[in-house]
Order: sequence, then structure tokens, then C-alpha cells
Amino acid sequence: MGPALKTIERGRSSGFAPGMTRGLLFVVLAAMLVGYSFWVYLRVELPVRRSRGLASFRALALVVILALLFDPRISDTGTAASAPRWVLLDASLSMAAQVEGQSAWDGARARAAALENEGWALVTFGAETAAEGADDGPGQTRTLLAPALERAAEAGARAVRVLSDLRFEDRVAVRAALDALPLQVDFEGFGADLVNGGISSFAVPDAPRPEGTVTAVVEFHGFGADNATLEIRADDEVVFSQIVPLPDPGLRRRLDVVLPVPEEAGRMRYSARLLVEGDAFASDDEAIEYSTVGHQEGALVLVSLEPDWEPRFLLSVLEDVTGLAGAGYLRVGPERFVSIGPAVERAGPVDSVVVGRAVRDAAMLVVHGLSGDADAWSRQLVERAPRSILLASDRGGAAFAGVLTATSQGGEWYASGDIPSSPLVAELAGAEILGLPPLTDVLLPSESIEVVSPLDLQLRGIGAPAAAFHLDDGRRGRRVLGLASGFWRWAMREGPGRDAYRRLWSGLSGWVLADESAAAAEPRPTRWVFARGDAVTWSVPGDSVEMRITILRGDSTVVDTVALGGTVPSLGSLPPGMYHYRAFDGADEELAAGRFDVSANSSEMIPSPTQPQATGPTPVATAGAGAERPLRTSPWPYLFLITLLCAEWVLRRRTGLR
Repeated sequence: MGPALKTIERGRSSGFAPGMTRGLLFVVLAAMLVGYSFWVYLRVELPVRRSRGLASFRALALVVILALLFDPRISDTGTAASAPRWVLLDASLSMAAQVEGQSAWDGARARAAALENEGWALVTFGAETAAEGADDGPGQTRTLLAPALERAAEAGARAVRVLSDLRFEDRVAVRAALDALPLQVDFEGFGADLVNGGISSFAVPDAPRPEGTVTAVVEFHGFGADNATLEIRADDEVVFSQIVPLPDPGLRRRLDVVLPVPEEAGRMRYSARLLVEGDAFASDDEAIEYSTVGHQEGALVLVSLEPDWEPRFLLSVLEDVTGLAGAGYLRVGPERFVSIGPAVERAGPVDSVVVGRAVRDAAMLVVHGLSGDADAWSRQLVERAPRSILLASDRGGAAFAGVLTATSQGGEWYASGDIPSSPLVAELAGAEILGLPPLTDVLLPSESIEVVSPLDLQLRGIGAPAAAFHLDDGRRGRRVLGLASGFWRWAMREGPGRDAYRRLWSGLSGWVLADESAAAAEPRPTRWVFARGDAVTWSVPGDSVEMRITILRGDSTVVDTVALGGTVPSLGSLPPGMYHYRAFDGADEELAAGRFDVSANSSEMIPSPTQPQATGPTPVATAGAGAERPLRTSPWPYLFLITLLCAEWVLRRRTGLR
């Protein structure tokens, strides 16, 4: 016998049990609380009449609170006839599955009505537990039984009848509740012998170029049949169709599908549908996904308006430290851009429309070479992305970013070893900055502007400090304005310079991306596919400017509302389906248009029907002699506690204490 087993045997032989330990701990803590109460009134408070009585009231109140925290079992003196009985009716979507026109909900609802006539209280459950008597039909998107059992125990119920298709999502929690709660739980199953097949998940990656192929990932489930037809459509055009074997009940099967990329750039709507003969549940047959062709949505986008070494080093470092996919564009003509990056990854030349789409959907924008003679398209880049890093090449470019500076100062500007106070102090701590290659063309902000810079520069290493950046945390989003050039020299060779370069841009990009309040470049939904029952939220750019948002389903307008710029309003939940939207400014000029979906897809049918069983000894659940329930379920301790607190307060005021 090992040492651990010997210890257990000694504990058993001495009569030492967990319940005894818990009781001893309660006695010790209660004694400490009583002693504390008397010490306060007899030693700390002013000496008044009835000090011992006041101490007794406080001590009793603290002991009652402690008892509620320990929550012991108390005797239930009620009779079996007086104890409430609950019938828990499953109101999740899976109960709507039909066989020959009859659903599981129909049978369970009829059984619940019969139990109601016998005096049982009807409560529906699913994602949430409804109020007693509520019955809105099978529309909840999850099947969670454990919270409903806990609520029944809290309400003093002793007998519970569960009417469900037994596809519980929280089976482990249900088993724990059956072990711990003083309930007599019986299960009645409905909806057997169903046939179903559905899409568990569906994902299509963005395609950076309108050519080649992409690999979509489909997971599906099913039961009651051997095979099904998997069909994928791109904007209602069938691009894949194949007969696939269904997995065993309760399991999923994954399939990688190679799809051709459309030749036209834009946002593509894909739908994956599983067709099974005799399918009883339609809500999980189809899943929707949107994919962007021509650029990657939510990527890091760098636009260089003039040739320079900086983008070559900066793009790769930012991709590495942010984990975002990167896309770089170098402007070589008024309407011509070429990709930045390794030659094997470069696409053909693109126009400003393609670059504009990438900027619009970017998670963060980097604009390099912004100058005073930039054209209107280049100047608009400053306003199109709320989270951006702007590298100005002259005072005109800095003015577009909202910072007035003097003409750029030439010479050799070295990084100062004194790190100024900024949000990036931790990033630069420990970096070897002294002795790095000098920077050039420093823009000195006017004295009227309060500059927040993570790094200072000194002319020839001895001059007055000058800011290398300006961190702008304005109402339109976070921006970083670069006030110097030549950082790429730090990254050319291995050593302290490359480490400092990485630390600097890691801190700057992290600070920019930490702004979660930044809105999109144009009015748009926060997601292209919303789950059933989720609120449709909107991202509205601008600065407190009113915009009108219209949402249509087919030819019918379902939402027509006014939203304030710089906010993320909620338009409430919408029924499943595809919707089109249009956004207008105050002059009724259209700002944006597009489409989004509210998915009907549900994972309700994935779990196989299983009746939970208690794993430990069944708690006493019958009312009458020997029945027990938690102390917290009784109203008397709370009433007693309120009485004690009120009595102490009244006596304190009568004796002159505050």
C-alpha cells in the first residue's frame, strides 16, 4: 500500500471526513467573526449603552452571511403535494425537425399540456431558461439544460420532467447537476428515427489575385442516411458538386474543396449546401461565406507614393510582428501600381480602383512618401483608414496629416538614448539605440502642437531633441506620423540596429491596432455573415455626422434608420436571409452599397440523442421526511439578515453612534 493510500486509510479510521472539515472551518471562522464584532464595539467604538447588544446583532449578521456562503443543506419540511413540480420543455430549433408532417415539438408540447393539467409548472429552455408559463415555440439556437435544472432547484422544485429530443450541448454540466442538485429528474425523448444532413462549418479564404484557385474547407454531419450531395455555389453558380459519405452520428467530416477564383475582382458570396433525401431539418442544410477577390480583407496594406528603400524592409517587418497578411503597392504612374515583395509573389500591375478596395478593407494602412504635391487620390488615403501609419516626405505631407511643421532639416540625426514618456516605453526598453545609423530629413513640428513621440533625435548627436514620430489618438482613430526618413538603414545588417527597428515598428503597429473603436472606411456591417439571433451591428465612419442606412430584403425595406458617424450602432436581429444595404449622407448622396447575410445555419442536430445519467449517488429529492435542500433556496436567512442589519442601524442611531 502506497503512502497516499495509507494516509487515506488513517483518515477514514480516525473518522475524519470532508464534511467534518467543512464544519470545523465554519466554526473557526464564525468564532473569529464574533470576536471581531465584540472587539469593534468594546474597544474601537465610543463606549455607549447596549454595546454588547449591538455587537451581538453584528456578530449574528456576519454569521448568517458566512452560513449563506457555506450553503449547507437544511431539512425540507414541506409535503410532497406542496413541493412544486416542473416540466422543462425543450424550445430549441432541433425540436422543429419534422417527419411526415409531425415534429418533435408537436409531441412534446402535447405532453407538456397534459402535465400542466396535472399541476406541473411549464418552463421552456434552450439557450436561455424562459419565465414560468412562457411558450414561444422552438426558436432558440442552443440546448443548455444545466441552467434550467439549477433554476428549478433554486425555485424549490423537487420533481422535474424533461421533454426534449435529448440533443444536449452541455452533457458534462448536466451530469454534474444531476449529481449535486436535490432533484428527481425524469427524461422523455421525442423525435426519434430522423434523417438529417447539414453543414457544420464553411470557410473560403480571400484570393489576392483574380486567377488560380482557392481551397475551401467544409465540415458536415448527418445521420439516418449513408450519402449526401455536397454542392457549392459562387453567386448562385454551381462550382462544385459531389456525392459524399456521411460520418457516424455525433461526428463531423472535413472536406477540402479546390474552387476556381472568379476572373472579376470584388466580394464573392459562396454557399455550401448538403442535400439528403428525406431531410427532416432544413436549418442546417446551407452555410454562407463571403470571400474577397483581388485583395485580402483585414490585411496590412502599404502604399508607397515614391520609390524608396523603406517599404522593402518595413512591409516584411510589419507582417511578422502583427501576424497580418501584407499587401504592398508602389505607384509608378497616375493609374498604375506594381506589387511590393518577392518577385515570385508579385501580381501584374493594377489600377487605383484595386488599390482603393484593398485600402478600404485594410486592418491597418501604411502610406509612404506623402508629400505636399500629392494628387487628390493620394490625399484621400489619409482619410480612408482610421488606423494608419503615415510617413511624410515634406512639410506638405505632414500638413495633410494635420501636423504643421517647418521645412525638413537635413544633416545627420542620431537617436537619443533618453527614451521619452510614451505608450511605447516598454517596447523600446533595453534596445541598443545609441550608435545606430543616422536619420535624415527631420520635420520639426510647430511649438503650438503637443507632440507625443516614442523616440527623440539629436542633430549630430548633441543638439536639442526632436521628435521622430507623432502619436495621434484622435476621434477619427489612431495614427502615427513619421517625422524622419532613413529608418531602413537600421535594418540592413544583423545586430542591434535590426533589433531596434523591429522593436520600434512592433510597438507602433501594436499601438495603432489596439484601437478597437476604429470604424471602417465606409458605412458597412461589422460582419458579412451574422449568426441567427445576433444583433446586426454597423460600423459608421466620420466625426459625429448623421448618415441614413437602408436595409432591403428583396424589394422590401426592413430597416431605414439614421446613424451617427464614429459609432457602432445595433440595428437589432433580423430573420435569416440575404439583405442588401445602402448608406447615404446628409445630402442624400449614396456613400456605400452592398449585401450581407443572416445565417440560418444551426449546429443543433450535431449531438446525438443521449439521456444523461448521474455518475454519483442520487441526491435526496422527494419532499417530506428526510428531504434536504440548499440553505440559499430558503427566504428566511435573507429576511433574518435584513432584520439584524436594520436593528443594528436603529440602535446605533438611538445610542448616538453614526
